[in-house]
Amino acid sequence: MTEKEYTKIPTKELEHDPEPNPVLPKYGYGVRHLQAFLAFLTLAFAYLARAHLGVTIVAMTNEIENNTLYNHTEPTIQAVLNNTEVNLESSEWNIYRTYRWPKSTQEIALSSFFMGYFIMTFLSGIICQKWGGKIPLQIAMLVNGVVSILSPWAIAWGDWKALAACRVIQGLSQGGMLPGIHTLLANWVPLSERGSLSSYVYTGSGFGTVIGFQFSGLLAYSRFGWPSTFWAVGLLCLFGFTLFSIFGSATPGDHKTISEEEKNYIIGRSGEGTQTQPSVPWKTILTSKHVLANFVSHIGNVLCFTFYFMQVPTYMFAILKVNIRNSGLLSSLPYIFFMMMSMLSGNISDALINKKVMTTKSVRRLANTIASTIPAISLCLVSYTENVNLALMCFVIALGAQAVMHSGWIRPAREALMDERVNYIDLSPNYSGVLMAVGNGLANLAVLVLPVMVSNIVTDVTNQVQWRITLFIMAGITLLTNIVFVIFISTDVQPWNEVKHEAEDATQKS
Repeated sequence: MTEKEYTKIPTKELEHDPEPNPVLPKYGYGVRHLQAFLAFLTLAFAYLARAHLGVTIVAMTNEIENNTLYNHTEPTIQAVLNNTEVNLESSEWNIYRTYRWPKSTQEIALSSFFMGYFIMTFLSGIICQKWGGKIPLQIAMLVNGVVSILSPWAIAWGDWKALAACRVIQGLSQGGMLPGIHTLLANWVPLSERGSLSSYVYTGSGFGTVIGFQFSGLLAYSRFGWPSTFWAVGLLCLFGFTLFSIFGSATPGDHKTISEEEKNYIIGRSGEGTQTQPSVPWKTILTSKHVLANFVSHIGNVLCFTFYFMQVPTYMFAILKVNIRNSGLLSSLPYIFFMMMSMLSGNISDALINKKVMTTKSVRRLANTIASTIPAISLCLVSYTENVNLALMCFVIALGAQAVMHSGWIRPAREALMDERVNYIDLSPNYSGVLMAVGNGLANLAVLVLPVMVSNIVTDVTNQVQWRITLFIMAGITLLTNIVFVIFISTDVQPWNEVKHEAEDATQKS
């Protein structure tokens, strides 16, 4: 069987086939599982590089608790005039020193990543559409690794502006991460396995955040100081780059050692319709109310998710009085529950849909409402307590509920819980990578507004009333975006998904 013969298997027949070919699911573990594991690792390392600064910056700007290799002493003017030797290891040039950055400056540093991320997301969708997902993942790992390792020296030289520049570069390189993962799984995972494998792969985001929060707190409080968090992140990203370069592949057809049996199994049941990439119908996509509703929901949920790992460590330190070491540990606990719920919710959704308890559209509406309403209530409640245990329980419940949405990033309609990113595949299997890139880009553009809002409202990080206003605003955003999505959701493949292919078929027949 040739590659062209694989591409002729129609998407719609697969979607309406209640019972897939019973012979195909018998194929066991293979190269596709290795690719899924590599995707999990790269996503974890990417989120590790993205999230660790939320804890690290607390240590960078906290002189009292930052226990470093050297004591920080400023060289005095008198010492310079007297030509007294100044030890650079204990001077302002010391990479281990702390900084007196106001909250507004810290927010600029934290949000700089998303500025670069937004710039590259649209272009990355086109890159993935044409060349697959491997190259964007390699670029992300390599650039993040090198920049992370060099960051402490850059910051010592250029202060917060250098940190912001480093984060912009890292954001630029990570712009292709999620579209790349999305494209890889679409190419590598058969329809019958996409529910489980995609759940495990996308728990990498939660896993990376957990590790980032935990070891950032521990390393920043150790004798090696906060720079060690940048070095550890850099080494792990370079490790991910090496692994993916050696063992990763964009498609089954590009892999050198995959068996013909597994290749046929993957391509024959991919459900993506074609491997020939058509031109993108931009006007139709950007005027579709179903697509726009997905974008709105995507924005709301990325804002909420980003708020957690950017602001919760500071909230725990300033309001709940948790020290830096424990702040990282406690801030990571909600993400542990997030990972557990991601995998559990996938199984629940499969049962609800496969046993016909609920329709696909109903399951999606229900799950999106759960993933929006419960976090909104939890955010409101946490703003009224200074009890660490109660606040932590609220954060755990909030992220656990939101995992119902994040669990199904790439699963098809009949296998997934409601998630606007899953719905991209429902609407258009052929353009799902592009839809993901555009939605992700718009969401991360909105993220740039988040630090501006927080820094203008929270002028005193120890003022709980100011934090309460911010938390209520975030709750309102997630509720409103859910309403828009629930009203305009569709799980039907859109007509523009197949327009190009129908034209090609007509040409071939003539």
